[in-house]
Amino acid sequence: MKKLVVLFLSFIFVIMLAGCGSSGPHTETDYPAAIMVEGKIYFLPATPMPAEIDESAIIGYTSSYTDTYPEKDGETNFNRELNMPYARASGGIAVLYENEWFLCTPKDK
Repeated sequence: MKKLVVLFLSFIFVIMLAGCGSSGPHTETDYPAAIMVEGKIYFLPATPMPAEIDESAIIGYTSSYTDTYPEKDGETNFNRELNMPYARASGGIAVLYENEWFLCTPKDK
């Protein structure tokens, strides 16, 4: 009986240790969703903008993805899909993401 209790407690201890190794909801590698355009970082909001963007306003397309903070123009950290169009818009940069336009605001605002 003692061996069974010791085995059970050992099992519980191992499970607890495995749980302690998780990084939790926030780690040093968490970055806000962002895009870099013309050397400036813009943050992606949680909700799409109500307006549509005319195709003639498009100034570029996403060209790369990073798991960290964007460091070059056209780079995002929120979608691995490339060639998402982006355009200048009042208040920031609009990005077509998941078939909806999102108004990304400058980092320093």
